[in-house]
Amino acid sequence: MKTPFLPGLLPKNCVFLTCSSHEGRCRGITSRIGEWRPDAVVIFHYDDPNPRRESNHQAMEADLCAVGIQSLSLRVTEGSAAKSLRDNITKLVQVLNLHSNATIVFDISVLTKRHLLMMFRWLDDQELWSRIIFVYTEPEDYDVSRYIPLSFGLSTVQQIPGLPACADLSRPLHLVLFLGYEGDRALAVYEHVQPMQTTLALPSPPYKPSWIGRTEVLNADLLAIVGKHLAERVEPIDPAAVRNSLAKILGPESERSQFSRVISPLGTKPQTLGIYSYIRKCIDPPAIVYASPLRHNHEFFSHGIGNSWILQD
Repeated sequence: MKTPFLPGLLPKNCVFLTCSSHEGRCRGITSRIGEWRPDAVVIFHYDDPNPRRESNHQAMEADLCAVGIQSLSLRVTEGSAAKSLRDNITKLVQVLNLHSNATIVFDISVLTKRHLLMMFRWLDDQELWSRIIFVYTEPEDYDVSRYIPLSFGLSTVQQIPGLPACADLSRPLHLVLFLGYEGDRALAVYEHVQPMQTTLALPSPPYKPSWIGRTEVLNADLLAIVGKHLAERVEPIDPAAVRNSLAKILGPESERSQFSRVISPLGTKPQTLGIYSYIRKCIDPPAIVYASPLRHNHEFFSHGIGNSWILQD
């Protein structure tokens, strides 16, 4: 379920988890904080050098300071997300224990999908899942008017620590590839996994009518190889709708499959939430693979702050 964001819809007694980024939309909630006053704020702060990220991080802290809120910043190394999470666990636990009855408001807008999925698993393992409200901010637009992808090349294809492991090769392999604006990165995942069956999940409807067709253009080679008839339209913002789509594509969570299933989340962050919501209840859970690019397209990525949403899985 998705609800347009209004500060008054969030509980007063809560811990706010968020993240700074080179994308301006990382300020989607802090710049619209209104009368909402969380009890504690944790900002994940990626440590690779990026002047735009540092500027946005300082702006987020300023947004919070302006309404009398002090935040705790936790450093994260993108290439070592698992180690970074382990290094931050003690401080996270201290904050959450200090506010043991508080709701957790988790802003999923700009965390990397690998970091996000590990956070989902950790919060779930701590039996905190029922206490979480998710928020998400769209960009105003992506800089893909010339159909330049958001990343280049493929570095590695990895499993996510803590999530279902590699596929059972005694069964035929079914890959569900959530597509975004990554271009050849998605094609490289398909070539690496070499599935027997493939489903391409296309975001539909897109955030804005002017974005219709972008995903298809940026993934034209993959669609030509796999076949457009094997594409499914999947809601990009509503995680509950994504979970229902996966139940249709891969089967109900309560059943085993004749296929060994793999999911590659190259779509939106709310879709990633929907993916985790599906696999956490599966008796025969699909594996999730994370495809690291050789380089992100920081020069042409996104700009502006779009709509913000409150999400429920």
